[in-house]
Amino acid sequence: MPITKLNYIDKLFISKPKDYNFTLSASVYNFSWWFNGEALLITLNDAVFLVRDAREELEIRLYASHILSSDTVDRAIKNIMHILGLKEDLSEFYSIMARDPLLSPSLKDLKGMHIRASTPWIAAVIGVCQQNISFKLGWRMFYNFVRLLGKTVEVEGITTYVPPTPVEIEDRVDKLKEVGFGYRFQAILGIAKMFNRDPSYSSWDVNPTYLEDQMLEVKGVGSYTSRLTLALSLRVYDKPPMDKWLRKLASEVYNVSEKDVEQFYTGIWGRWSGLAALYTTVALDAEPLTKALERVKRKNLKPDPRRFSPLTMWRHL
Repeated sequence: MPITKLNYIDKLFISKPKDYNFTLSASVYNFSWWFNGEALLITLNDAVFLVRDAREELEIRLYASHILSSDTVDRAIKNIMHILGLKEDLSEFYSIMARDPLLSPSLKDLKGMHIRASTPWIAAVIGVCQQNISFKLGWRMFYNFVRLLGKTVEVEGITTYVPPTPVEIEDRVDKLKEVGFGYRFQAILGIAKMFNRDPSYSSWDVNPTYLEDQMLEVKGVGSYTSRLTLALSLRVYDKPPMDKWLRKLASEVYNVSEKDVEQFYTGIWGRWSGLAALYTTVALDAEPLTKALERVKRKNLKPDPRRFSPLTMWRHL
């Protein structure tokens, strides 16, 4: 696929909130073409924002193939703020985390980490990729999706990818089959059709309840995928994406039956339940269930930088 070299448009600085950890936030759940250990690349439509840490600020450089209007740039900056979680106040979450037997040991290591927000469309694809599969294989599947179907662009000598749109997916069904989705193929195609039916579904302003209702009508999409989508796109965390992995771990840690564990879990974490679930995968390096349970028993509850994990996958993929 040809590489489009984008032009430098503008540069600005945004104040960084207290305790915001840029490296953690840029590292978590990322690929090498979007983060290289120093620069974070964020793709928005046909524009790319290159973000670097500048002590108390973030330096943001905008690249595009053509000149953008001031209104377009202003909207993009607003979206960048949402993507990076710069207005997300996690003080209440950390207060609960400090008392939690599972996550408190990793508080010092993970404090300041904000999960970057994807569009609802991309978050939904990630959610489908994570269904009933290991962490590594699920993210490898999404990696292939972006690499095979995305657009290749270059900024400052860095080659990166712009993920495909739902329209591009429907137009390239044969190419989509090469990703290796298996039984998930129909679900991916179904959500692409859903987002094409009404592009507002992929807006960060969409009503979360309405979006979830629409997603649950797609064959192959259940509550785990819809809740993960809300957490990874809209920062709506009140419903935890409760799969077998989290259900079993939480049942073990809190000494509650698997049948009752979700109600107990949301009773502890409240509106932060989904974020707690994401932090748990990071703290335990998204280990397979058997190994994760062993770590819980040994009280080995901090992320290990030597492992392939949510915090280190950008070094491997």
